[in-house]
Amino acid sequence: MASAEQRFDIVIVGAGAVGACLAIALAELGYTVALIEKSPIINHHQPAFDERHLAFSRSTRLALEGLGLWEQMAAAATQVTHIHVTSRGRFGSVMLDAQEEGLDALGHVLPARVIGEVLYLRIESTSGITVLAPTQITDMFVADDHVYVSVQHKQTETHLHANLLIGADGADSMVRKLFGIDASTWKYDQSAVITNIEVDSLKPGLAFERFVDDGALAMLPRGDNSYAVVCSISDEQADELMGMSEPELIAWLQGIMGDYLSPIRKAGKCSRYPLALVRAGETVRHRLVLIGNAAHFLHPVAAQGFNLSMRDVAALTDVLQQAKANNKDPGDLDILSEYAKWRQQDEKTTIAFTDGLIRLFTNPLLPISMLRQGGMLGLRYIPALRHLFTQVVSGRTGRQPALTRGVSLINNWPGE
Repeated sequence: MASAEQRFDIVIVGAGAVGACLAIALAELGYTVALIEKSPIINHHQPAFDERHLAFSRSTRLALEGLGLWEQMAAAATQVTHIHVTSRGRFGSVMLDAQEEGLDALGHVLPARVIGEVLYLRIESTSGITVLAPTQITDMFVADDHVYVSVQHKQTETHLHANLLIGADGADSMVRKLFGIDASTWKYDQSAVITNIEVDSLKPGLAFERFVDDGALAMLPRGDNSYAVVCSISDEQADELMGMSEPELIAWLQGIMGDYLSPIRKAGKCSRYPLALVRAGETVRHRLVLIGNAAHFLHPVAAQGFNLSMRDVAALTDVLQQAKANNKDPGDLDILSEYAKWRQQDEKTTIAFTDGLIRLFTNPLLPISMLRQGGMLGLRYIPALRHLFTQVVSGRTGRQPALTRGVSLINNWPGE
């Protein structure tokens, strides 16, 4: 087998949405980036960009605008202007309203496939990014003055040297495992069952979050009288759903949603994945960073996982921009520790929010039920509480990186 040596400033492992966005951001700052992906990328597609839909918070949309990516995605995006929160069989409901917050939208819904197409077209035209896919990593280690990664790519053993290694390779991160970084895992004994449905009619911009005894259902508008549906339910219930015929699935979903939802005409094929809370014990070491699901994998309730990961991207971009401006080594532990310290509170808050929601709404004990009922009433009748809840959902709490504040990376970056 032939061999080759290549030198980069930064190596990113994982070319999903998080890794790809980060590669684009860092290349715009002037870093040379190797983007490594184990799966093949064919016609701008790889498995991370399937037919699922992602819910973008306002902060994520602003970050994509700052990267010059949103304009190409916007045509396929559906605005979410209202989120109707209910709990099946219990009194009370809450309507979150973008207009009440002085916003044009609380978020947007996009097909993962479109996101992938836009990202990879941009990567192809960005000279500072080299994509190696599909690859098999055969060795990696961190030395005092460099990172070494060896990969098999196109019948060649390629040896990469860089100043910084970034693991953006998902909840089952190989980078995290190879460097012996422990991760705490809490299994919810739930699965996410994902499908798409068509209905007779829908109110534009209206999304649903409906809690049930063993989980929650999210219905995200897709614009054409259809919804992307995420059912976070017990493993036993998920087994039943995966075995249902289309009429049975329609009847089940209609029974859960009741009169809140227009009659369902069609339901697509279901897919599923197990749910757990995974949190890395460390997110930075000398010349090493974990971001996105490699650092924290969340329950999908309230659609916080990807948006938290995009705030990782924005914050790391800020920190590495300052390192670049001050001619500092991007792999220096002091610089990376600044990033980790910055992200700690947002991560804690978001994990507590999502984990707390699912525990609160699936606990049958009477005291918890009373607390749940009081919380719903508080959200409905206390604007300040509703405002705080909406801020968390839309990713607007705490210190915000430049990208998530709407600063353009391309035209108006601090320090340029």
